[in-house]
Amino acid sequence: MLRTAEHPGRRARLLTGALAIAALLAALMALWQTQFRPLARQDYCWGTWSEESGPFRGEAGGARHRVSQESAPGPGRPHGQCTLSWRGNDPGNDHDGNGNGNGNGNKHWVEHRLEVSYGTGPEAPDERRAWLTGLFAGGDSPLPDALPGFVTASSGTLVLPKSCDVRGRPSVVTLTGSFPDASPARTGRLLLDVANRAAKMTGCARQARPLASPRAPGACAIPGIAGPGMGRPAGTGSSEPDFETCALAATDAFRWAARFAMTARPRIVALFDGLTGDSPPAPGWRAHGRIEATGALIRADCAGRPTVFTMRTGPGRTGTRADDPRHAFPAFVDAVAGRIGCAPLRSA
Repeated sequence: MLRTAEHPGRRARLLTGALAIAALLAALMALWQTQFRPLARQDYCWGTWSEESGPFRGEAGGARHRVSQESAPGPGRPHGQCTLSWRGNDPGNDHDGNGNGNGNGNKHWVEHRLEVSYGTGPEAPDERRAWLTGLFAGGDSPLPDALPGFVTASSGTLVLPKSCDVRGRPSVVTLTGSFPDASPARTGRLLLDVANRAAKMTGCARQARPLASPRAPGACAIPGIAGPGMGRPAGTGSSEPDFETCALAATDAFRWAARFAMTARPRIVALFDGLTGDSPPAPGWRAHGRIEATGALIRADCAGRPTVFTMRTGPGRTGTRADDPRHAFPAFVDAVAGRIGCAPLRSA
């Protein structure tokens, strides 16, 4: 049988139709991928962490319902915010060992949240004092390797290098939240991750070196301030030559009576610039600052290093000399100055 030649116009129409169908399918696939099932991993907090890293690591059964609200830093924009929330499986309710809470195949999910902030804090003195009070949570562990920051299991603060200062004020990265396996060591690593990312995005500093584990808080003792009603008069805190904290609790850690801190780490000391004035807190003091009924802040020279001492009272205050700044703060200063080789800061 003889075959007739196919009309060229028909072949062209068939080819055009096939290409149109392919293009439509490709467009539908791209829409489905971007709107309903992204192929690329989602990044969080300015690209610091992926879906399986950072605070999400260790989630038994994976994290669900991730929500991120972000304002990213960048060149000419030295500030940013990031809030993450998600649901994770609670291993404490894994009764059958397979992620099944209650043993009936239903997992028990718990809410987690992480907040990150990058900026210089307020400029006005009173607002800045309040902001700094919030940074020093009390009982913090100093970051190792003399990094300018401190950390607890649920919070951390890191002061960035001087090249990141804005109008003479240090830039600070803070992290707070609740997530699986929280500890000072893990929180410190998350803090360094996001601080390095912020510095890279603004182009103000090189990446900080890997972080070793902070020391666990231990006991602290301030001679002469234990008083009636103090359940743990020695308190808890950390002590290093350039950073020391002490938190006194009347009943438990959530109802602390007083918190004390000393730091000689230059970048942390710089946070207090302009806040201590140029007058001594009382006659006979070799320092500048003030001592009031609810707290104290002074700055002094200790062995050639600018050093800051602070105290504030809290919800568990006993009303005794143990947490009265006019009595307890001088005792703290005397004790710490002696330990770090600082000449006496007040006359006997």
